[in-house]
Amino acid sequence: MLLDALGYGSKDIDWYLGNITDGQHREFLGLSSPVGIIYNPANTTPKAPISANSAIYPDMGWATMRDNWNKNATMLAVKSGLTWNHAHADAASFILFHKGSDIIGEVGRCWYKLPEYRNYFFQSEAHNVVLFDGKGQPRHQQYHSSPIAGNVSNLIDTLGIRYVLADATGPNSDRFNRYLRSFLWIDDIILVIDDLASHEEGSYQWLWHPIGTTVKKGVDLDIRNGKAHVVLRQLYPETLAPSDFIHDYPSNMTWEIHNAPGEDNKGDQPYYSFHLPKRHDRVKGGTALILDPESQPEIERRKGDGWIGVRIKSHGKITDVYINQLADGRLMHMNSWINPDGWNTDAYITALTYFDDKQALQHRPSRHIIIYGSRLRHGNSDPLYSELKKNNKIW
Repeated sequence: MLLDALGYGSKDIDWYLGNITDGQHREFLGLSSPVGIIYNPANTTPKAPISANSAIYPDMGWATMRDNWNKNATMLAVKSGLTWNHAHADAASFILFHKGSDIIGEVGRCWYKLPEYRNYFFQSEAHNVVLFDGKGQPRHQQYHSSPIAGNVSNLIDTLGIRYVLADATGPNSDRFNRYLRSFLWIDDIILVIDDLASHEEGSYQWLWHPIGTTVKKGVDLDIRNGKAHVVLRQLYPETLAPSDFIHDYPSNMTWEIHNAPGEDNKGDQPYYSFHLPKRHDRVKGGTALILDPESQPEIERRKGDGWIGVRIKSHGKITDVYINQLADGRLMHMNSWINPDGWNTDAYITALTYFDDKQALQHRPSRHIIIYGSRLRHGNSDPLYSELKKNNKIW
């Protein structure tokens, strides 16, 4: 409103002001307040187009990605910045809105003077993060700050693919020496890819805060809130045990349901934790958020020499995603070349989309993205990409 009053108005500002309602922002902007009466524009155009679907704010450590600006849009927001004061211990956490509703989120907050605020709402346990031996970021960071801030980077949004990288190593450096979380959104699947290493062996635990009605169905969490319906499927390091008879699945991940305070400390808001039965000092995590479960996409876990990945079949398309295990910092003087399905690449993450089976058989992707790679080539054919340094590329 102040930008508009000072002559820096735009269609985007008109669109935004036309869509917010009185009572938001502690009633600072509404017509019932003195500021709102003076500065509220007389004419706004709620249907004006917005300029971009995604944005990144590296100084704050925020990134947002959405498929459109309709009221029933899907929006993914990632946070990985400084922890201190009002900034919670939520490095690499995220929230997901889908079809106009919260679907995966966090409980939010309560009155600051309550013990639940400092003991739960502010802490890592209240967010969608990975814990080590049941612990997240040190609790003293609320008062003394994290010595090294987290960050977000490498935002991409084009051709139906969105990507951003969250680095939460700094705020978790007392336990982790590597805490990277990639968000790769391809069409109607969001892959959350975790690259984790700790100073010593321990138990890694993935926390998920679904909003609405959640039911475990086989290896999935089925989450519904209003018209929103999302399926959460942990793929790596293992899937969930398909049934409650977890002794029949000794290598699968197990789960626990925790009761915790809800928004404004009213009622309970349960959340889930997934963990492996064994201790590790390095793991790769991979979780699929399925935005259109009714289409019943096929998601296949795959792995080979030096790589793990998934094959997604959805709406007639086939997408192969390769995660390079040699490009995660474990090699010092060796190159990180892998050859999944005949593709030669040193990329950290590679995703290839084929629009039909014929393209897949001919190894002719209609769309591809590489994250931190210098070459992509199949067999002896001409390379799709070749450089002297590692870059991000989408084509």
